[in-house]
Amino acid sequence: MGFLTPEVTFEKPDGEYVAKGYYIWNDEPELNGEGDFYQELVPTEPVDYKYYAVNDGSQIHVAGRRVTSKLYGEKQFLGQIEIRPALAASLRELVERFDLRGVGVDLIKDGDGQYWAVDVNLAAGYRDTGLEPALTESIIEGLPSE
Repeated sequence: MGFLTPEVTFEKPDGEYVAKGYYIWNDEPELNGEGDFYQELVPTEPVDYKYYAVNDGSQIHVAGRRVTSKLYGEKQFLGQIEIRPALAASLRELVERFDLRGVGVDLIKDGDGQYWAVDVNLAAGYRDTGLEPALTESIIEGLPSE
């Protein structure tokens, strides 16, 4: 889809990694811990760039937020972000290719300014994204007409 992604393995790697569980509601990511799979650790600041997309039936809306990374403590909202056109285009392509109504992608930025997709959430929380009206339209559009 145009996103850089860290290497993922089912065996613990030799270097630093992020351990993750199969289900987000049961497991939090953990640095160098135990998990169902392991993702290469991309050196970065402890900030996630959360990109959200909602397909309301006529267009795909995109918004984003900055939050502190759960790898380093409790997640805290830092503010809205200016959407990067290339990342928004990749997100829209993901929505179109898989015929999604909504999706969230967590990105991190490395020291070279490259963004890496580290999580995809098909049941993203859209609170305070500004996408609430588009989400409502998407739900209404998806309801049966009878």
